[in-house]
Amino acid sequence: MKPRTQLSVEERTVRSRLRLLLADAQPFVHGSLIAMARVCGNPNCRCAREGAKHRSLYVGRTRQRKTCMRYVPKAREAQVRAWVDRYDQARELLDKLGELGLEKLRHADE
Repeated sequence: MKPRTQLSVEERTVRSRLRLLLADAQPFVHGSLIAMARVCGNPNCRCAREGAKHRSLYVGRTRQRKTCMRYVPKAREAQVRAWVDRYDQARELLDKLGELGLEKLRHADE
C-alpha cells in the first residue's frame, strides 16, 4: 500500500472528505425524494372542497426493477433530506475516486 504522501493532492482531499462522511454516525439513505399531492376522497375535506391537496414526502428507490416508496413523516422530513444528501455526497466522492483511478490506469499505459 502506498503512503498517503505519494497520492495526488486531489486524491488525498477526496479521500479525506469521504472518510469524514463515513466517520460521522449519521445514517445514509439511498433513494430519491418524491413529493406527492393527493385528494383523500372524503367529500367534506378541504382537498375536495377547495382543491388544496394533501402533500406528503416519500423516499423512492428501484429494487429488482420495482419501485418501492416509503412515507416520510413531516416531523422527519429535514432529517431524511440530510440523510439522502449525505448518500449523494458519498456517491459523488466515490465516483471522483473512480475517475482518478482510471486516470492513473491511463497514464500507466503511456
